[in-house]
Amino acid sequence: MFAPDQYELVDFGQGEKLERFGGIPVRRETPAACGKKMSSNDWPSQCLRFCRNSNSESWRGSFTLPDPWLIRYHEFCLELKPTPFGHLGVFPEQAANWSWIRDLPGDLTGLKALNLFAYTGGTTMSLAAKGAQVTHVDSAKPVVTWARANAQRSGLEKAAIRWIVEDVKRYVAREIRRGNQYDIVIADPPSFGRGTKNETWKLERDLGELLDSLAVLCRDNCKLVLLSCHTPEYESRRLAQMTKERFDLASAGGEPRDMFLSRPDGQQLPSGSCFRWSVL
Repeated sequence: MFAPDQYELVDFGQGEKLERFGGIPVRRETPAACGKKMSSNDWPSQCLRFCRNSNSESWRGSFTLPDPWLIRYHEFCLELKPTPFGHLGVFPEQAANWSWIRDLPGDLTGLKALNLFAYTGGTTMSLAAKGAQVTHVDSAKPVVTWARANAQRSGLEKAAIRWIVEDVKRYVAREIRRGNQYDIVIADPPSFGRGTKNETWKLERDLGELLDSLAVLCRDNCKLVLLSCHTPEYESRRLAQMTKERFDLASAGGEPRDMFLSRPDGQQLPSGSCFRWSVL
């Protein structure tokens, strides 16, 4: 997980969470933040805050952010930027999956990894640092540029990473036609998204077909599968069932996990679900 001086969940409740990224307090709405806050009086009035109302969404704050605004996860350096969607460029709950990859026995040298909906590169860097040849795919060019910059800051500018800006479904279909194979497949799909040519992604409609395609791409030598999402209806057991059926992993174990963030008193804020499986 992150060192406390890099990231911490300070408090949550009443539909909001208060986090600290590299010393900068950030306040955001989150439906999963049920119950009471530890102490409403301790929430700072001066913070970076993402606000929603019936007409608009915007960031507000009365102080100047560092330029660049950076945090570290072990040897990886991650740049933060406020985005129009209320994100900052990192989902801290994914650090548990980065640690899982980091702690795999041995290295991944010679293994081909496909990382879909790869965002700003935390998982890509975790794989590359272990020696994997990674194909990083995201449909947003600015996000892929952001991920490349993170890798460069982390000393991975010469790592075996291919940076692909393309709609995920189209890219996977082309890889199948080419007869390409992967040893590792990872995906963190959103509930809804748009591709490079305005293609639409809908989790409810498209996830099953994507998993079918990924099973084809690694049918010869599958070593690792990691599927995560932040859509409440897709809890970890559902992700596990969908993945096991398509990858023929019925008797091969695997680990359904709820992702969460923890505040100082140990209370956990639900933050998505994942299923991970490996023979490494």
